[in-house]
Formats: sequence, structure tokens, C-alpha cells
Amino acid sequence: MKNTSLPQGVKSEQELAQEFIKKYEELCIATGFQIVVNPVWTSTNHGSFELVLQSNVGRLPKQKL
Repeated sequence: MKNTSLPQGVKSEQELAQEFIKKYEELCIATGFQIVVNPVWTSTNHGSFELVLQSNVGRLPKQKL
């Protein structure tokens, strides 16, 4: 049977993802900005349309006190 545990000090993908989320949220709060993604229809060169995701930087909504 294989040993599937990670060596000590190595983080799993889920742990790395959680760490990224925490750091991103802290950065958003510190700067007041976040990444915003919106669906946008765009025309193609063969006469049809396709849906693409357009990312922008936007201000965080103001929190109500």
C-alpha cells in the first residue's frame, strides 16, 4: 500500500488554496479593491457571438455601519 501523506512542511493543494484566499482577502481589505469578473458578449469573425469573461479591478462596496 502506498503512503499518500505529504512530507512534513509540505502543504496540500487545499491548504495552499485556503492560504491564497486568506491573503487575497487581506489584500482586498488593505487596498479597498477587488478583482471583478463580468460576462460579456463579443462578436466573432464568422458572424456569431460568444460569451467571454472580462476581468477588471473594482472598489470594494462600502460597508454599512
